[in-house]
Amino acid sequence: MEVGRKCHEREHVQFNSQDLDQEQNVHMDPVQLNTQNVQIFYEKEDLSSVITGNTYKGKSGEIAAGVKILLFFGYGYEENIPVYRTKSDSDGNYRIEDLPPGFYCLAAQYGDYPVKKYLIKLLPGQTIHQTIVF
Repeated sequence: MEVGRKCHEREHVQFNSQDLDQEQNVHMDPVQLNTQNVQIFYEKEDLSSVITGNTYKGKSGEIAAGVKILLFFGYGYEENIPVYRTKSDSDGNYRIEDLPPGFYCLAAQYGDYPVKKYLIKLLPGQTIHQTIVF
C-alpha cells in the first residue's frame, strides 16, 4: 500500500446519441382497480323488531288500563319527541311493531304516578316483553 496516494472514484456515464433523440413518456401514477362482486343473503326477510308488555298497578297485579306509552329513539326522554305513542288496552296489554333495531327509551304515564322509564336495546327481528308496574 502506497502512502499519500489518493484513490478517486468516478462515475462513468456514456450517452448514446440515439437515446438522447428519443422522447420517453413514463406514467408516474399507475392505477390498479380491484373489483369484487359481493352478494349478501338474508334468511329472514322481516328484520323489524317488536316491543310488547303489560301494565299493572302495584304489586297486587291489578291491571292498569289506558296507560300512556311513549317510545323515544336513543336514551333521551325529556328533550326528544316520541317516535311512537299508544295506550294499554282494557286488559293492560300494549304492542309496538315494525321497529328498526337500535336503542330506545320507553316511558309510561299513568294518572298521578311518577313516570316509569325503561332503556331497551332491540336487535334485528327481536321481540322484547316489558312489564310496567306503577
